[in-house]
Amino acid sequence: MALQQLLQISFFMLIACTAMAINPEAEALLRWKSTLIGANSLSSWSLAHPTCSWYGVACDGAGHVTALSLPGEGIGGKLDAFYSTAFQNLTRLDLSSNNLAGAIPVNLSMLLTLTSLDLSINSLTGAIPYQLSQLPRIARLNLGDNHLTNPEYGKFSPMASLEFLSLANNDLNGTFPWFVLNCTGRRMRWLDLSANSFSGHIPSSLPEMIPRLRYLNLSYNGFSGPIPRSLPRLQELKELCLDNNNLTGGIPEELGMLSELYLLMLLNNTLDGPIPASLGNLTSLGIMDLSRNQLHGSIPPCLAKMQHILAFRLSGNNLNGVIPPELFTNWTMLQLFDLSKNSFSGSIPAQIFNFTILR
Repeated sequence: MALQQLLQISFFMLIACTAMAINPEAEALLRWKSTLIGANSLSSWSLAHPTCSWYGVACDGAGHVTALSLPGEGIGGKLDAFYSTAFQNLTRLDLSSNNLAGAIPVNLSMLLTLTSLDLSINSLTGAIPYQLSQLPRIARLNLGDNHLTNPEYGKFSPMASLEFLSLANNDLNGTFPWFVLNCTGRRMRWLDLSANSFSGHIPSSLPEMIPRLRYLNLSYNGFSGPIPRSLPRLQELKELCLDNNNLTGGIPEELGMLSELYLLMLLNNTLDGPIPASLGNLTSLGIMDLSRNQLHGSIPPCLAKMQHILAFRLSGNNLNGVIPPELFTNWTMLQLFDLSKNSFSGSIPAQIFNFTILR
């Protein structure tokens, strides 16, 4: 009888110890897992394994969950059950390239230690919660490639730590979202608003409000009017993508002041006038595409100074004159060259036949 009682006591103690060993972070993750579809990659998420050994989970020295990284795992379901007060140390959440649907829960804004949130390439819907701007440490926010709609822009809080923002390929519309200028601060390096339905002018105040931009992508929208002459004041800019809009006027000569620029995409607008000779000063440029505009005049020979050029496209314009042979003397790295659908005259420079990998 005493042995039976001892065994019962031992059994209940084991149950109690197991229950005590379930940390609240593990409990929260398991609760969320139970709501998911196609979570085959999460088979290690079990109380039989330490939480810090679970697939996609990273911990600090004290065993607290600091990151959850599950990109491209085919996970379906919603985010409604994800948030827990147990996540006191979570700094990075990457659920990109999955099959998540539904709205972005407002309570994600209560993950106060979060520095990086990537929910891109899913099927999320609804308005972007303005409460996400209340994440005090957020530096990287990627909500691109979903079906998200306009947030309540006027309720955004300053996001002083933000360095990376992508809202690309969603269902956003209206004029340029002013919260980007008013709330993002001077740490911003990367801004991608491409493939939405934004319209109106590109703000000339961009360089003053976010002066340290290195990447600016506003392509595949409905922006109109001229390219702001103020953009060259973004002296750290490396990639400028304004293609596939309704931009008019000439290409500003001032763009030649962007000494760090590597990528210049202005194709498929309604830009006219000549190609500015000042673009020859873009000696770091690797890719230039000015095709499908209404540019006229000749190719400035001084573009030969762009000695790092890999791809150069001017197709579908109204350009004429001869093709400067010095381009092919200096452009030793050239791989793609397209001047089709123009009105050039004269002979093809013999130097072009020295390029064995030219397309």
